[in-house]
Amino acid sequence: KSKGHRVGRVGMATDGQEPYYEPISGQEEGEEEEYTLPEGAGVGDYAAYPYRACKNYMDRFLSNFGWRFAIQMGVMYTIVKGILSSVIGLVQLSYCKKSLHIDGTACQTMGAIAQTPWAIKGAIGVVSDAYPLFGYHKSSYIIVAATLGTSAFFYLAAVPVHTASIAAGALFLANYEIATSDLLCEGKYAELMQAKPKTGSTMVSFVWGCFQVGSLIAALFVGPMADAYNPQIIFWICMPLAASIVVPTALGYLADKKVPEGKEGIDWALLQQYPKIVAFCLIMATVAIGNAAIDIIFFDEHMWQAIYAVSAAVLLSVLAFLWLPRQLAMCNFYMFFSSVLYVNIRGAQDFWFTADESCVPGGPAFDYTYYNTYTAVVGAFTGWVGIVIFQSFMSGWTFRKLFWVTTVLQVVASAFDLLIIQRYNIGWGIDDKTFYMFGDAVIGPAVMMFAFMPAVVLTSKLVPKGLESTTYALLAGFQNFGGVVSSQIGIYATQYANIQTDAPCNFDNLTTLVAVCHCLLPLLAIPLTFILIPDKLMTDTIVDDDEMGAEAKSQVEGGDSKEA
Repeated sequence: KSKGHRVGRVGMATDGQEPYYEPISGQEEGEEEEYTLPEGAGVGDYAAYPYRACKNYMDRFLSNFGWRFAIQMGVMYTIVKGILSSVIGLVQLSYCKKSLHIDGTACQTMGAIAQTPWAIKGAIGVVSDAYPLFGYHKSSYIIVAATLGTSAFFYLAAVPVHTASIAAGALFLANYEIATSDLLCEGKYAELMQAKPKTGSTMVSFVWGCFQVGSLIAALFVGPMADAYNPQIIFWICMPLAASIVVPTALGYLADKKVPEGKEGIDWALLQQYPKIVAFCLIMATVAIGNAAIDIIFFDEHMWQAIYAVSAAVLLSVLAFLWLPRQLAMCNFYMFFSSVLYVNIRGAQDFWFTADESCVPGGPAFDYTYYNTYTAVVGAFTGWVGIVIFQSFMSGWTFRKLFWVTTVLQVVASAFDLLIIQRYNIGWGIDDKTFYMFGDAVIGPAVMMFAFMPAVVLTSKLVPKGLESTTYALLAGFQNFGGVVSSQIGIYATQYANIQTDAPCNFDNLTTLVAVCHCLLPLLAIPLTFILIPDKLMTDTIVDDDEMGAEAKSQVEGGDSKEA
C-alpha cells in the first residue's frame, strides 16, 4: 500500500521516498476479478457486457496502478508511440514524393537513417541505468528526448527542407524520443508487473490497446491530409503530441525515484557487474550510428551502404554467440536473420503502387487515402483477428511450426503483390483496390502478430534471471538492426535491378525483385529453424533457470568469477 507516500513539488518521487501509485479508495489490491456474465444471463446482461467488462477492467487497472500511472501510460502509448510512430511511418511516402521530390531509393535510405534509434535501445538502457541525469534514471531522459523530438517536428514543419539527409536527421531525433520514452516506460511497467504478479496481463493489454487506438487515429488523418495538402503540415500536428509526454513525466506520474545524495554519478559497479552485456550494447549502438553516418555521407553509394550493414551484422552475430548464452544467441540470431531475409524493397513497391499514369500506364495509382488510411484500418482489424486466431488455435503449437506458418504466410501475401504487378487481377475482372485488400493489407498484420507473439514468448523463456530488462533492450535493438540491414540490402537490390521510380520510370524488373526478395529468400528461414529454434511447445520450459543463470553469468562476466 502506498498511502502516505509523498512527492516533491514537481511530482517526481523525492530523495529517499518511494514511488507511489494511488489505489482507488475503498478497494483492496487484487480484490477485483475479471467480469463474467451471471448465471441465467438475459438479453440485458449481454447488451451491457461490453460496458461492464470495460469498467471492471479499468477498476482493476486503477486499483493496482493508480490514475497517475494510467495517464502516463495512456499518453505514452496512445499519443507518443501510437500516433507519432504511426504518423512517421505513414507520412514517409507522401513526404518523399510531394515535399522532398526524391526517388524511391533515396526515400528508403532516409527511412533507414530515421529508424536507427530503435537499434540503439540497449545502449540507451545502459546509460540511463548507470547515470541518473539530474538525479533521475528515467524521467529526465524522457524529458530531454521529448525536447529533442518536439524541436525536430518543429523544424520539419516550419523549415522548407529540400535535402533528404537533413530530413532524415530530424526524423532520427523524432524516433529517438519515441524509442527512449518507450524503453524507459516499458522498464517501469515491467517493474510494477513483477511487484504485482496477480495483475497478470492487465498492464500489457492496456499498453497494447492504447497503441492500437493511437495507430488507428494516425491512419484516419494521415492519408486524407496527404492527398489534400502538402504532407509537411502534418508535422505541425506532431509537434504538440511530441511535447505531451513532458507534462505527466514532469508531474511525477512515472514515479521515478530520485537517487540519494552521494549517488548522483556514474554507477561503475553496475557497469562492471556484466561487462560483456554492456560492451555488446555499446558496440551495437556504435555500429548502428555508424550505419546512419555512412548513409548520410555516402547517400547515393548504395553498394557501400550494403557492405557496411552486412559487415556490421556479421560482427554483431559473432559477438552474440561469444557473449550471450548459447540458446539465447541462437534464437535471437534466427529472429534477426529472418528479418534480414525478408528484404525491404519498400521504396520500389510503394512508388509503383502510387505512381501516376505517366509513370506506370494502367497501374493501380492508389491515392494516399486508400494506401495509408483504408488499408491501415483493415490492417488494424485483421491484426486483432490474428491475435484471436493465435490464442484460440495456435498457442499450443511448437515454436518451429509457428515460425514455418509465419514464413509461408509472408510469401503468400507477397504473391498477391506479384499478381497485381503482373496485372493478372485485371484479367480476372478484379479491380486493384479489391484485390490488394486480400494480400498484404489483410494477411500482413495477422502475419506480424503470428511472428511477434512466439518471438516474445521464446525470448522471455530464454532471458537470464536478474538480467531481464537489459537483455530485453539488447535483443530488441539487435532485432531492430536486422530491419535496418534488410533495408540497406533492399536499397542496393533496387538499384541493381535498375528500378527507376521517377521520370523516366522503369519498373521492368520489379516482378523479379519482389519474387526474389519476398518469395524466395524468406523461405531460407525454414531450414534454419531445425538448427536454431528448439523443438518445444510454447508452454514448455526451454532451459532450466539454474542452468541459464549459471551460463549467463559465466558468459557476461567472462567465466572467471566464483559466483559464476
